Amino acid sequence: MKTQPFNEITIIGPGLIGSSLGLALRDLKIVKSIVGIDKSKKNLSDAVKIGSIDEGRKIIDSRIEKSELIFLCTPVSTIDELVRVVINFSKKNTIISDVGSVKKIFKPSTIKLASKKCHLVPGHPIAGTEHTGAKFASKQLFQNKWCIITPINKNKKPINIISEIWKNIGMKISIMSQEEHDKIMSITSHLPHLIAFTIVGTAFDINVKKKLFNFSAGGFRDFTRIGSSDPKMWTDIFLKNKKHIIKTLNNFSYDLEKIKSHIIKNEYEKIFNLLKRTKEIRKGILNVEKKIKKN
Repeated sequence: MKTQPFNEITIIGPGLIGSSLGLALRDLKIVKSIVGIDKSKKNLSDAVKIGSIDEGRKIIDSRIEKSELIFLCTPVSTIDELVRVVINFSKKNTIISDVGSVKKIFKPSTIKLASKKCHLVPGHPIAGTEHTGAKFASKQLFQNKWCIITPINKNKKPINIISEIWKNIGMKISIMSQEEHDKIMSITSHLPHLIAFTIVGTAFDINVKKKLFNFSAGGFRDFTRIGSSDPKMWTDIFLKNKKHIIKTLNNFSYDLEKIKSHIIKNEYEKIFNLLKRTKEIRKGILNVEKKIKKN
């Protein structure tokens, strides 16, 4: 399916993800004009400067009704409310999508309202860096990554349109329920970030922190990279996906206590087998990534 042309697309929140999307859309040559909406005048200026948007606005108003497609690239705590605002200016064929890392964020009343007035197609391109803001955007950000679509109804046309856009940008598409998405993300993304934020904080509460700066290489350096991610965004994610994160965190705490017990008891074989299993899982993940790149 070829991506259809658009006269205008609006990106609300043209930061790292939003502006990278804008650059990728422009590269596809499927849209005449890209509008960016953000409270930050500086970020809008950066987005215009790098060419991810053509026009910057600070408010959502009736002008947005000209956009056939609207992407919400804002913190997950704001998405439901923004959908309700955008709906006020939408038309029957308007498609609203998002890029949030938590998908079970829409109130039933919002879903009901959207189904009457436009098309709401939640999505999550699994891509990003520890940086924030339009100035760090890259059209290559989404290459060979996964984008998860979590439909709220069975209307296939808008789902196919959003799927094809992400596919043509370079992503692999997976369709799943919001519940399944949030459960998977709590394990593969949210828990690792939670651990990174925590371990960096724990390490620098120790009295030898001056020496830690000198010897922060390898694994610990990787943790500091993840731990330097946007605190506003990740606070929202942790709270919005609380149910699954707490369950995953409980499982992790149990496993942590188990390996702690093995170390206390000098249980070499049990520690070795745990580490060996982890290495095999890593090998499996890398094999999957190789297949994705080949296809």
